[in-house]
Amino acid sequence: MTTTSTWTITVVFEDGDDGATWARAVLDGAPDDVVGPGEVLAVEGRAVRWPDHPAVAVIGRQMAAARALVALGHRLGDHAVDDAFANAYGRPALGSRPAGSVPSGPKAPAPLTERGTPSTP
Repeated sequence: MTTTSTWTITVVFEDGDDGATWARAVLDGAPDDVVGPGEVLAVEGRAVRWPDHPAVAVIGRQMAAARALVALGHRLGDHAVDDAFANAYGRPALGSRPAGSVPSGPKAPAPLTERGTPSTP
């Protein structure tokens, strides 16, 4: 059976008088399958116009949005890795533990050597 899900990203722009453009990309946590109930991922991207270039707002917005969306992709990827480890080892995701707490559950696997084989403890 095929399942369809829609995630919504909102990008808001702010054009400064100094030739800088900021883009804020927000991935809302609704529905809950995005990042978790009530969670939001938000990042910013910035573009700066060279002083000798003409002011073209759409170019600054394109660059700022591209940088924000790339950063959002990285942030979402990090979130997915945290969730994958939490799921695999039965412990809270890395970002959800209180500072200073020690994770419980099975020990994580040993790090890999350069050849991709498990290292010996």
